[in-house]
Amino acid sequence: MNVEENIEEMMGKIGVVKQETRVYLALLELQESRTGKLCNYSNVPSSKIYKILDSLIKKGLVNYKVKNNIRIFIPSSPEILSELFKEKQKKLEEERKVVLNLISQLKKKEAKEVKEEPYSNYKYYESFMGIKSMWNELISKGEGDIIKVYTGKRESYERLLGFYDELHKIRLKKKIKSRIIFPMQDRKQGLKRKKLPLTEVRYMKLNNLSEWGVFGDFLFLMYITKKIPRAFLIKDLTFFQTFEQVFDQIWKIAKK
Repeated sequence: MNVEENIEEMMGKIGVVKQETRVYLALLELQESRTGKLCNYSNVPSSKIYKILDSLIKKGLVNYKVKNNIRIFIPSSPEILSELFKEKQKKLEEERKVVLNLISQLKKKEAKEVKEEPYSNYKYYESFMGIKSMWNELISKGEGDIIKVYTGKRESYERLLGFYDELHKIRLKKKIKSRIIFPMQDRKQGLKRKKLPLTEVRYMKLNNLSEWGVFGDFLFLMYITKKIPRAFLIKDLTFFQTFEQVFDQIWKIAKK
């Protein structure tokens, strides 16, 4: 990527499109110009130049003066870009508030869970975003004292380590305990997790590429090692009790 392409990419992040960037860069070189010369320098067709200049004027990147009834365009200082960035931040914050409000409204519309026994339900997730969504739902809806996680080979979780760091912060705020079985081969990661409050770690020789665990009537199964990461979140008391029993038996023989 050359310098100009890099500038175009960065300008695009604050809402200035490629042709607008080319015109602005050309004006910075020329310092002032009529439209004809500006079209030649920027390689922008004359049919589009006035629309682009009007947009740049609205963004504060271009000004003009009138000489002999002809508009001569002048670039604003690049310092104006910081103001554009502030405006983008402001809009993003407004959009964030709209999304949070939407989330709040949608939560009110969520169907009340049927309390009749036996209650059973499951959800299927795809992609990394899907798996992150599963974890967020598990932590937010699961009601229990301990989340129990059976990991696998390092490949089964390493691409989500950054996300798990944030998830543990949420878990600790909710005062949820954690028991994690790590592979013998990755004691370094196990020791890192063991330093967290409310967290116990044990080790086994693991060769599986999928992970599973239980928390608050939920059983989850997932893998991220294939082209399409996949996961299941199952809310079923019988499944939960069975797999919790399996975990507890493994936990007793796992190495400290």
